[in-house]
Amino acid sequence: MRKVTILAGLLLLAPAVSQAKSLDELLVEKGVISKAEAQSAAGTGGAKTYWNQGTRFDFPSEGFTAQINSLIQTRYTFTDGDSDAGQKNNSSFDLNLVTLGVSGTAMHEEFAYKLEADFVGATGSGGESITHLRDAWLQWNACDWASLRMGQYKTQGGRQFNADDHTLQFADRSLASDFFNLGRQNGLSAWTNWADGMVALSAGIYNGISDGEGINRGGVDTKHTAVLALRVNAMGKMNVAEEGDIGWTENAALSLGASYSYSDAESTAFGGKFTSDNVAVDANFKYMGWSFNGEYFYKNEDPDNGGDSVEPMGFYVQGGYFVMPKKLELAARYGLVDCDDGNASGVCSGLDKINEVAVSLNYYWWKHNLKGQLGYFLTNEDGLDDSGDVNTSKWMFQLSSYF
Repeated sequence: MRKVTILAGLLLLAPAVSQAKSLDELLVEKGVISKAEAQSAAGTGGAKTYWNQGTRFDFPSEGFTAQINSLIQTRYTFTDGDSDAGQKNNSSFDLNLVTLGVSGTAMHEEFAYKLEADFVGATGSGGESITHLRDAWLQWNACDWASLRMGQYKTQGGRQFNADDHTLQFADRSLASDFFNLGRQNGLSAWTNWADGMVALSAGIYNGISDGEGINRGGVDTKHTAVLALRVNAMGKMNVAEEGDIGWTENAALSLGASYSYSDAESTAFGGKFTSDNVAVDANFKYMGWSFNGEYFYKNEDPDNGGDSVEPMGFYVQGGYFVMPKKLELAARYGLVDCDDGNASGVCSGLDKINEVAVSLNYYWWKHNLKGQLGYFLTNEDGLDDSGDVNTSKWMFQLSSYF
């Protein structure tokens, strides 16, 4: 009888025990052992090689992983130039991006790393494509909800700029995103998330935007750029780094983001020292093959010499729908950059506004890993006063692979 009673008690306890945490998990929670030590004790299997969004090598006993990824974007572009502005038509086959990267983890995911090079993304002195370093960083995953990264990578400002190159809905990012982002820089940043990843916050400090600074360059002074970014998945989880609803989201998902950056810098364009404030706000929605993205940008560059500040702004809105679920998508976009009466630099110089209209027909053989994109892009450059408009249209076909 006693044995029956004990057996019945164990059966009653079984559901609770099955949901309880393991001994290793409890020891990690209490701080007796580290997460790496717990995973090291569990990881006794042999090495494994398999494909998971890249060719992956796992060494469980050593707590080390490595993954190799290649990105190839080859395209054909026909450019219909504005003859009234002296532009010529052009027909060209090009390699837009050819990258090779290695990433992974060490010490049972306590640390992460990435190294990536682009073989065609930079231009040499003779106009030829040359190889350059894109990303190189080390990251300490202090716990499940916080991490610290140091090296060269994208600054956190702007959603579309931080979206993966191979998951874009169009062959190119919007003109507004390209104009307002801070590019890749060397720096240090921290990430944290709460509510099971529904809220994420990041903060970083980078070399800055003084003359002579930027990608693959060190700092030239003691001035830096600070970036703060917040993201809230207000309705369901969403991967905002992946554009379009290739996953056919069954429950509507909404994600909101905002970033702010402050730079203390020095440039000959401003006659010396100046400060720069950048704001980006975005909203993203996905449901049953529908996707909508919008982003607003504002910049205030204020010289210390008493000159007038420069305040360009811009935005884009884009949407898409899979007319054939997970296979054929139709997308459209409109974007605008207000050049502050031609005072803004770069592509804005001497222009009042730049307008962009784009449509794209995308076919996905293997999600974003292998796809074709046929797009039409119209750019309108609105000159100051009576200088007239310049209209440039492009037809573009791009094949993209990410293995």
